[in-house]
Formats: sequence, C-alpha cells, structure tokens
Amino acid sequence: MRSATMPRRLTQSSRRGVSIALLLAVIGARGPRGDAHGQGPGGQVVPPQQPAPPQQQQPPAPAPQQPAPRNAAVAPPPQQPVVLSPEQQAALDQLLAAWESRNAAVRTWSCTFHKWEYNAWSPADANGERLAFAESTGELKYAAPDKGLFRVKETKQWIPEARRYEVRGGDTGEHWVCNGESVYEFRHSERQLRETKLPPEMRGKAISDGPLPFVFGAKADTLRKRYWMRIVTPPDVRDQIWLESLPRFQADAANFSKVELILQARDLMPFAIQIYKPGGQDRDVFQFDPRTNLIDKGLDLIRDFAKPMTPFGYKYVLEDLTAQAAGPPAGAPAVR
Repeated sequence: MRSATMPRRLTQSSRRGVSIALLLAVIGARGPRGDAHGQGPGGQVVPPQQPAPPQQQQPPAPAPQQPAPRNAAVAPPPQQPVVLSPEQQAALDQLLAAWESRNAAVRTWSCTFHKWEYNAWSPADANGERLAFAESTGELKYAAPDKGLFRVKETKQWIPEARRYEVRGGDTGEHWVCNGESVYEFRHSERQLRETKLPPEMRGKAISDGPLPFVFGAKADTLRKRYWMRIVTPPDVRDQIWLESLPRFQADAANFSKVELILQARDLMPFAIQIYKPGGQDRDVFQFDPRTNLIDKGLDLIRDFAKPMTPFGYKYVLEDLTAQAAGPPAGAPAVR
C-alpha cells in the first residue's frame, strides 16, 4: 500500500533525472498549489494525511536537554509507533549503516533552496487545494564536522485578495552560522545578533548532534537512539528509499513531531525532506536547486563561516555556554 504521507510527484521527478546530491530537497508540485502531480520548482505538496495513532509505550530515558524553538507548540510525550518485524529492523539497520558511510565521504556541501510553510490556517484555492502561507528562497552550506550556515534570503507572503505571493519587506528570514566554536543567530524581531559560545565537549559535533541531525549527517547509532525509524517506501517505487523518523525524547519532540526523508536508491543521497512541527499540522517543505548543488568544492571555509558583522541598529548579545553548569546545548538552531 502506498504511504499516505509522501507525495507521488517526487517519484516522477526522480525518474526524469532530477538529482539532488545532498540533504534537504523538496516535496513539491506545480506553482503554489498542493497538486502532487504538478511540475516545476515553484510547487507544493498535497497535505499529507495523519499517521495512525501509535501504540502506547513507556517513554525512554531522557536525552540531553535541547532548547525548543521560540513560540513552539507544547509537544505531547513521545510514544513508540508500531514495532518493526525482525526483517524490517534488519533492512533499516543495513540502510542506516550504508547511509552513514556515504555521508562520511562528503566533506563540504552547498546549495540554494526553496521553502514552503504550511499551518492549520493555510489558505486553499478554488478547488480546495492547500496553499503555503509563505514561500522563501535561501542558501545552505556545510563543512564537516561542525560548520554550517542556513540563511533565508527572501520570503513571500500569500495575499488572499490579490491571489498571489508578495515579497515580505525587511530582514525577516532565519539566518544562523556555526563556525564550530560559536553559533551566531540573527533574531530580526528582537534586532539582535546573538552569539552562543559552545563548550569544548560540543565542538566538533555541534552540527550533527543538533536538533535536526538529518540535515548534517549524524551517525547511524545516534539516529537509532534518538528516533523511531522505519522504511516506508511504496511498493511501486524502485529508485528511492523513503524513511520516516519520529522523536524518542521530549527534547527532540519540542522541535518536530515527524520527519519524512527520501533517499535516492542509487547513491543514498537525500532527495527530499518534510518536517512536521509539534502537533502535526504545521510543516515545512524544502526544495534544493540541483543547478547550484556543490559537493566537496566551492566553499571558502574561513569566509563562509566567519563571525557575521552586527547589522546597523542591531544589538550584539553573547551567551557563553562554557560558563554554564546546565546540560549540553543542542548546537545550531532547529530549521524552521
């Protein structure tokens, strides 16, 4: 039975030779519509159906504390989904081991992306198809093991009266940089550039051990410990592997309730990702432009991950976690 949570359009795109080589591609369709059969980088996905209620289990021991996103919904305690059969577990273990090996070979990566945001109040068109309430473009950069950059450059808001997206003025997009020793985050609503110094034990792993390790290639053992995972590839799909991940711990559940990831079967490079926020109704969808995709080339490791300049009118704020006695930080902010 075909999974109800992933759009068919991704399979169609892959068969046309659209290859996105590393992490976070989009679940997309035609224009701003939610048509799973549409074409083009400006598209959306059909709003996925809700998964079946998980089986009630005792929650595992707590994981290291991680900060929840600002204004995040309160997540319910994580519950274990249906237990995998021995054959399903063996296939998952084999996939995770192969994926870890492939990720280890990638030292740097950069790409531009498209992002669409949905929530319970997202508008619908005349046919009842769900529209994103906002769409954005930006860039993502990574250098193993602990350097990363995520920046939204332009955001457009859906204007119901005009029936189109219009550019949102000002600096409103998410923007953070991690150089391995500090995380720099632009908080535009507060007019702040916030630096969070990482303690020595977090350096060298601040990216992969952060709130969303799927973005920057965590270890297979880390994924097994932090998430309930299962392969959900539809039976008629041959060139992709579909992977569903649910958080085991409350700290991760504060960032997302579920992640759906599609890997290309031929090289195990991620092709698509969809991130569900706590509560399951709000979600973010990403698409990366294969024309700008660069692996192991094109990055300036000093310039691209340097400390940003404090913009005019902003206040620089320093938070030194090395002087705090609390638990370890989560590293880079969660992708929202």
